[in-house]
Amino acid sequence: MLTEIPSFTVIAEGSRSQGPISFCSQCIILGIIEGDIYQQSQESLAIGKTGWVRGNISSQGPILVSGRVEGNLFCLDKITVSQTAHITGVVICPKLEIKPGAIIDSDILMHWAPPKKSINPIAA
Repeated sequence: MLTEIPSFTVIAEGSRSQGPISFCSQCIILGIIEGDIYQQSQESLAIGKTGWVRGNISSQGPILVSGRVEGNLFCLDKITVSQTAHITGVVICPKLEIKPGAIIDSDILMHWAPPKKSINPIAA
């Protein structure tokens, strides 16, 4: 019988990667990435305390930032910014949690999906 093993990606502390990267698994970044990141699943993406991303991040699943991000963050789920985080760039998401002590030097755009049914105002 074949057993499915959930995949998990780790960019270890002390490692460095250049160029765009895409993931379809849960991921934690503890090293340095110079390039855009694309999280193409509902799995979580975490930038750990030692993680440093110089590029844009796009994710379908939740993002947890504890390290440094120099670029735009776009998330279809929730972004959680811990007290050790430092973000420079535009943050776009429907839900955002910021812990006291975080440094955010960016514009924050909270987007939401319009209701499925349009409501027409009553004509006067």
